[in-house]
Amino acid sequence: MRWVPFLILAWVVVLIQTTFGRALTITTASLGSVAPDLTALVAVFVAFYVRTWPDAMLAGWALGLAIDLTTSGGAGGGTVVGPMAIAYAVTAALLFRVREAFFRERALTQGVLALAFCLVAHGAWVTAQTLLAHGGADWSAYGRTMLQAGALACYTAVLMPLAHLGLGKIQRLFLATPVGPGRRS
Repeated sequence: MRWVPFLILAWVVVLIQTTFGRALTITTASLGSVAPDLTALVAVFVAFYVRTWPDAMLAGWALGLAIDLTTSGGAGGGTVVGPMAIAYAVTAALLFRVREAFFRERALTQGVLALAFCLVAHGAWVTAQTLLAHGGADWSAYGRTMLQAGALACYTAVLMPLAHLGLGKIQRLFLATPVGPGRRS
């Protein structure tokens, strides 16, 4: 893993997500605002192609930490830093472990694994944020927030094949020796 180019890529993706990513936001009456998680696209791609599970885990942790640092708990509330970093790290390591059972070059596989990644990572994050909330847990909003996380996961899964195509063209910049489709790690 080439960490400096990867961290630059992570910074660019977070920058895109926090600025231009607002153009991708869909607002519904029942769920509120739903936007794709662009950092999850990078985390899934990296978990597909790094050589070792610690690389996948560290890359997931860095991307999750970036999300923790760029989200707020809303008006008057703070965000607990760490749950998304831990969720991304663990989920990226899990995805690394099961990746050989799938055809990574297929769009459907990419979408399904991105969906699973987001459901696990964001589900863990929403649960942790609810449990660690200042002033006690707000379980009335928990179900709605989990539905919103599910919609985010679906939206992200739809974009994964496009992200896979784009990241595949620049993977040599941030992956030292990526695992090819026919090679096993």
